[in-house]
Amino acid sequence: MKKVKMGMLSSKEKENALNEVRILASIQNPFIVQYKDVFYEENTHTLCIVMEFAAKGDLLNKINKS
Repeated sequence: MKKVKMGMLSSKEKENALNEVRILASIQNPFIVQYKDVFYEENTHTLCIVMEFAAKGDLLNKINKS
């Protein structure tokens, strides 16, 4: 899950975070980790983006192992 603290972001950054959710939700590709859900934690002002679990790690992990 990716967490984005929205409280300290500018209006443009908030808009970008919401656009990221829209883009992730629209992508259906076996080579891209799938978007599952999104929710907002009121008490922490955090946008939580739930993604498919990548059992073999993330791209940064793969790059660092090379």
